[in-house]
Amino acid sequence: MLHYILLNLFMSVFFQAPTYDITTSSITYTMKHKLHTWDGTSKQVNVASKWNGDKLEQISVLAKVSSFNSGLSSRDSHMIEVLDALSIPNITFSSTNIHYNGAAITVSGKLQFHGVTKDIQFNVREKNENNQLLYEGEFPVLLESFNVERPSLLFVKTDNSMNIKFSLVFKNK
Repeated sequence: MLHYILLNLFMSVFFQAPTYDITTSSITYTMKHKLHTWDGTSKQVNVASKWNGDKLEQISVLAKVSSFNSGLSSRDSHMIEVLDALSIPNITFSSTNIHYNGAAITVSGKLQFHGVTKDIQFNVREKNENNQLLYEGEFPVLLESFNVERPSLLFVKTDNSMNIKFSLVFKNK
C-alpha cells in the first residue's frame, strides 16, 4: 500500500494528476433485516491511485471496519465483533483492470473482506464538475462468501447480501 501512496505523490507532483479528497469521499454499506434496513458509512476512506493523464489507471482503497457509523453505537460494536475487526481491521480493494468504454467504466479487482479475497467487477459513473472528478458506484457482497456469520436480531438473521456504495472524489489541479 505504501508504494501506491508514494507513486500517487510522485505522479501528483510531476504530472499534475488529480489528488484524492478524503474529506468528501465515503463508502456506505446497506444491510437488511425483516424488521428494518440500515446504512453504515465511513468517511475515513484511504485511496492510492495511478493516473494516465486524466484517466484513472489503477486504484487501491482501504477502510477500517471500525470507521463505519450506522448511527447506533451498539449496532456498530456488534458489526466490529461479527467482522473480527480486532484481528482483521481493514477492508481493501485493489483494481486489476479499469476499462473505459465511452462514458461507461468497468472496474475489476480484488476485494479483501473478513480475511477473504475475491475477484469482483462493477460499473462506475464518472462526473467531472466543480473542478472535481467524482467516481460513484455500488456492488453487492454476499456475507457468507466471505465467511461472515450473518448478524441476527430476535433470532432472525440479516439478509446474506450487503450492498456497498462508494463516492470517491479527486480534485483537478
